[in-house]
Amino acid sequence: MKYFFSLLILSIFLSCNTPMVFVDYNESANFEKYDSFDFYAIENSGLSRLDEDRVYNSIKDSLQAKGFKQKLIPKFKVNFYAEVFEEASGNNVNIGIGTFGGGIGVSAPQSGKRKIALTIEFADGLTNDLFWQAVVEASFDENLKGKAREEFFNNLVSEALEEYPPELEN
Repeated sequence: MKYFFSLLILSIFLSCNTPMVFVDYNESANFEKYDSFDFYAIENSGLSRLDEDRVYNSIKDSLQAKGFKQKLIPKFKVNFYAEVFEEASGNNVNIGIGTFGGGIGVSAPQSGKRKIALTIEFADGLTNDLFWQAVVEASFDENLKGKAREEFFNNLVSEALEEYPPELEN
């Protein structure tokens, strides 16, 4: 029983730190025709230049590992951007002292966790019509450096692209 309880607590703790992936796509898109890719010019990605390079290289490497070719005139184009935000905590500390005529109150909101939402989009190379999108949300330690930061972004990209191409129902 103790073992089961410990395992339950550990799984809850670990599940809080795993990235959440949200995927949407055009069900009428012919995913088989999209065999080559390239990137849109990176503008306003919400990332530092180094992080842009990390995400760019991770997406490129992941797509090439799946058998897609990077070409100057591609079948689909890739766009990505990110938003770093503070997740509001549900915990607040409130203290109140008072009577009918007056009182003193103190409220101190607890700071939330830093999160990142990385969005990766694929659009038709000819029409620019969006046909696939993934958003990966995860806790973000902005103090990560070097290899650890690169692995963090590789993990986000890997989680998102695990869902591509989608398995369509026949």
